[in-house]
Amino acid sequence: MDEINELEVSRNKAIRGYIIRSLVKGHQNTLLLRQITNSLIADGMIVSPDISKPLDYLREGEYITFVDKTVNAYNAYKKDAVIKLTKKGVDLVEGTIDDPGVDV
Repeated sequence: MDEINELEVSRNKAIRGYIIRSLVKGHQNTLLLRQITNSLIADGMIVSPDISKPLDYLREGEYITFVDKTVNAYNAYKKDAVIKLTKKGVDLVEGTIDDPGVDV
C-alpha cells in the first residue's frame, strides 16, 4: 500500500475510534450526531460533516445503533440522529474484543 493510502486508512480508523470514544462520554452512551461532527471538525479531523462511511462501518460492526429506526448512516446528519453505543461497542472500548479497523 502506498503512503497516501496508508494515511487515509489511518485517518479512517482514527475517525471511527473518535466516534466510539465520544459515545462513551455521552449520557447513557448516546450523543446527537451533530455533537460528534462538531467535535470532529473542531479537532481538525474532518472538514465536512459527512461521516456516513465511518458510521456505516460502525453500524455494520454492531458497535453503534441509531435510536430512531428510520435513520441510517446516510441520512443521519439530515435527521439529526441520536447514536447509541451498543454492548459490542462497549466491549470494543473496554478491550474485550478487538477490531483492527477502529483505533480505540
